[in-house]
Formats: sequence, C-alpha cells, structure tokens
Amino acid sequence: MMTLKKIPVNELKPGMIFDKSVYIDENNILVPPMVPIKEEDINRLVRWGIEEVETEGELIREGKTAKPKNLKEEIKRLEKEAGIVKPEAGLKSFQNVYDETVELIREIFDSVKNAVSYSQEKIYRTAEKLIEAVESDKNNAIEVAIGEHDQKYLYVLGASVGVLSAVTGISLNFNEERLKSIVIGGWLHDIGMIKVPPYITEKKGKLTPDEYARIKTHPIYGYRIILNDLMLNNEIANVALQHHESYDGTGYPRKLRGNQISIYARIVAICDSYVAMTRKRSYRDEMMYYNAMKTIVSASNRRFDPNIVKVFLSNMAIYPVGSVVKLNNGVVARVIKANPNLPLRPIIEVLIDEFGDKLKSGERIIDLQNESSFFIKSPLSKEEVKRLLNE
Repeated sequence: MMTLKKIPVNELKPGMIFDKSVYIDENNILVPPMVPIKEEDINRLVRWGIEEVETEGELIREGKTAKPKNLKEEIKRLEKEAGIVKPEAGLKSFQNVYDETVELIREIFDSVKNAVSYSQEKIYRTAEKLIEAVESDKNNAIEVAIGEHDQKYLYVLGASVGVLSAVTGISLNFNEERLKSIVIGGWLHDIGMIKVPPYITEKKGKLTPDEYARIKTHPIYGYRIILNDLMLNNEIANVALQHHESYDGTGYPRKLRGNQISIYARIVAICDSYVAMTRKRSYRDEMMYYNAMKTIVSASNRRFDPNIVKVFLSNMAIYPVGSVVKLNNGVVARVIKANPNLPLRPIIEVLIDEFGDKLKSGERIIDLQNESSFFIKSPLSKEEVKRLLNE
C-alpha cells in the first residue's frame, strides 16, 4: 500500500492536478483525482492555518502560477482581507459551528418564552462566525445543513435555513451587513410559532380552518417579537413577517407580490420550503432532496422569485452535496461536489461499487462530467440508503 506523501501548502499552485485525491486530513478531501486545484482552495488552506496536505497520487500537471512562499505573510494578508484581527487556534468543523447555532436559537426562543432579554452582541457574533465558516467551505456547510439532526425541529429548521440563506446571499454578492441580516432572519423566521399551541403545530391529521388560521398568525407574532422583544432591526423582522408571502401575490399575511416582498424574505422563503420538505414531521414523511428541488423549481414565478430560485439551484443542484444516488451501472454513491454548469453530472464518492462491494471513504471518486458512459439513474431515499448499507 502506497504511503501518503506530504506537500507543503506554499508549494501548491492553481491548476495542479493529481491522479489521486489530495487530502486535508484523513477525513476531508481537498480535491478529488483529476480535478485541478483552484486558487480559492489554496487560500482556504492558508486561512485555516494548514501547512501541509497529503496524497497517494502523482502530480500529472503543473500549476501555472506560484503561491507566495512566505506562508505567514500570506496568512496575515488573507486575515486582513477577511477582517480577522485575532486568528483562532484552528477552524472548528462546520458541524461544531452548526451545533453552536442550534443552541443559540434554542436560547433565544427560551428567552422570549420567559420574557428575558437576550444579548444582541452574541447573536451578531455567532452570525459572523457562521458566515465565515460558510465562506470557507460552502459544500460542507450545505451537507451539514441538509443532514439529519436530533434537536428540536424549529431550532434545526432555523439553523439550516440560516446556512442556506447565507450560501444564497454570498452568491448574490451581499456585503457583510446584509449577510448578517439574512442569516439572523433565517434563524428567527419562525419564532412566532412559539405563540401557536403545540397541539396545532404537532397535529398528525388535517388542520381545521380555525387551526390553520391560528398557524397563519405566526408571521405577525414573529415580526413583533423580533422588533419589540429582541430589539433587532426592521430588515430582520420583515423576514418573519413576509416569508409566507408569494411572488404572485397569493401569500399571507398581506398578499404582497414581486419586489414588494423583502429580498431577504424571498430568499428565506425558498430555503425554508426546501429544508421543511426534506425534514420528517409528525404528520408526514420527509421528501427526497431531488423531489424537493423539483417542487421549488416548479413553483418559480408563482410562489418564489425565479431569479433567486436560479441562484439557489446553482448552489444546491438537483442532486445536492450529501445526497445519495444510484448510477446506471448499479453503483451507489454520495454526491460530494455539485457541478453548477452540469447539474446532472456532479462529483461522487462511491459507497457500493458495481459488484455490490462496500468501499471505504475516499477510495473511489468519480467526476461524472468526465465519464460519459455513467449517469445518475435515480436518487435514493434515506430508508433505501440505510437498507443498502445495513445501518
């Protein structure tokens, strides 16, 4: 078995291609085999303070430009650009940042229920941390956000919507202040639901007209809570108020249409619907990512802003990172990187090969863009994946 070779980060160049995966550590791939290293990949390593990567492969194409060899100076330059005054000892995994966000949302909800004030500084500081983590590794952020979590539904929903809203805002070139507003708006868009009785929110059967009318009051309650109890700004409060408005004017509570709806609320509406559809509830099973995305796309121009749907699709893809698919040759694989230009041909990691054998993590990576004989036959549900993997 070939031993892993260590490569100093300051020797990496954009455009380098290796015939096997390049790893950040034993659990995280920097780039799959035959995929060129990008400038942003190198910058990310520098920001994280990582000095070496490793691979079993051979360099098959040199990069075009050399990176600065003074790694410490490059770290300082990137930190200055990012507005980081004091670098942390090491970047937390995104899962840790996500869990911290869920806990923050729980604390905020509890403080509102108990009529206790909550620190605005902590809210904004956590939003900044989340945005930085999303910018550092968008694919990992998406995978964590759409994954399974054990915490209470409303807290997980808010955290995941905040992540996907940040991803969308970054693609729309929002500045830092706008990103913080969209993230916090995503976290708190459903905070008005604490005013709706649990027997309604967790009801397994069909809601009565009166119960549905009670549900429809939560945007107004949320708006008041964010402004009066949490004393956050009107942009954030409007996300709670308007996230059930529809692009064609058929939503509630005010039947706003088009650009009358805050752009933050238009973004959160899409992210909220996608996350909600892919979560299991007491009254229904979760929807597969593929079907959820098709539902979002089909609601363009009607429920959702079509331009934002396009941006959302470019990040999430038909088969988002983390989803599991079956190929035409019987291979079962997990999507590890989306291809915005060819959404049906992402980069995948094989879980079960064509012979029915389970493979180890990172053992076989396929870029479907370069493999015309392979294509995705169908997405797999979580139950199918668990059965195939005997989990």
